[in-house]
Amino acid sequence: MKKDYYDDDLGEIDYAEQYRRQLDRYNKLSQNDDYDDDDDDYEDYYDEPVKKQPQKKSAHKGSRYNAPDKEQLKKNFGSSGQDKKRKKKKMHPAKKIIIIILIILLLLFILLQVFLWKYIGYIKKADTGTRNYTQASMKSDDVLNILLIGSDTRDPDENGRTDSIILLSVDKSKKKITMTSFMRDCYVTFPGIDNDGDGAYDQGKINAANVYGGRELLLDTIEYNFDIAVDKYFYVDFMSFAKIVDSVGGIELDITDEEAAGMEDPMGEQNNIFGNPAGTDYLDKGGKGLHVNGNQALAYARLRYVGNADFQRTERQRTVITKIIDKAKSLGPFKIGDFMETALSSLTTNYTSSELYWLSYKLPFIAGYEIVSQRIPEDDGYTYGDHDGQSTLDVDFDNAKSQLRTSIYS
Repeated sequence: MKKDYYDDDLGEIDYAEQYRRQLDRYNKLSQNDDYDDDDDDYEDYYDEPVKKQPQKKSAHKGSRYNAPDKEQLKKNFGSSGQDKKRKKKKMHPAKKIIIIILIILLLLFILLQVFLWKYIGYIKKADTGTRNYTQASMKSDDVLNILLIGSDTRDPDENGRTDSIILLSVDKSKKKITMTSFMRDCYVTFPGIDNDGDGAYDQGKINAANVYGGRELLLDTIEYNFDIAVDKYFYVDFMSFAKIVDSVGGIELDITDEEAAGMEDPMGEQNNIFGNPAGTDYLDKGGKGLHVNGNQALAYARLRYVGNADFQRTERQRTVITKIIDKAKSLGPFKIGDFMETALSSLTTNYTSSELYWLSYKLPFIAGYEIVSQRIPEDDGYTYGDHDGQSTLDVDFDNAKSQLRTSIYS
């Protein structure tokens, strides 16, 4: 019978040696699938317990156990008992470049979001009030209609008459922008308004809609009379308009000598409002491609009594807006920020912040669209009228609707 190596008379057991023997056996088994466990000398390992060689006393007081040599264990560890050094794989240079590019793109995207929300914050937001009419039949998912409203009121909180009413129709399928000016003297019906109590909707010049019912009534009036859907607007007062022109460094206009002389009257009023000395920015004569500042461009857009009266006035307004857009496209990265801050802080809209955020992603594409312009009514689409002692344009509404359908939706 074999001796039990745990007998007290055998003395201390060399645990390191027992560990080595067990590890050798494990290695043999792992290296040889045909190894017969019955033929090994496992039992022989334990026939005679190995007496421990004299070693230094353990640092732990009263302990009979001395820990195995760490270096020896390192050498014996592993399926083959050999030292395996794991080499760290180096990242491929192409993979490094891709990761760096992705990080840069992520940082740029985050920076873009910061700037977008910053500029969106400049725009004044107004809740859309009660709408009395929104049943216009002319609408399309491909066409975005935004009403640009310009007023010469001195008080931004005042619902004054609107001297500039331009419908901006953005057609993404045709990549075209149509600017349609509505003449301020168009005689129209104001839906939902019955101030005299006669049971019929009131009528008057379209530029008075903002006075009677704010911007919502102006939107309703256009939908009701011209059958074209429009839900959103941007409002700007003419005094801020001058600052916008200055923020792009001025624009170039073709101005006749007659127009240059006629601009003195509106500029005299503007100089008084802006606190400029009398005669500031007056032009001695006109010229082709004449560089003008904001004060002069505003006077040019407001000019009514030169040329074909208000017909030509709406054309001048569309020209100035187009020139501002073209000039803004060419601004460098440092000047574009000043322009955006000035222009956006001058605007009031019924767009929400989130709607403006998504609209901002479309702007780079919209900026490259072709711009065409027209006016309502066109030359053969009206007659001169007289209502309540006021000279008006009595519009052929069937003609006007056909014009809008053809130019914007066909």
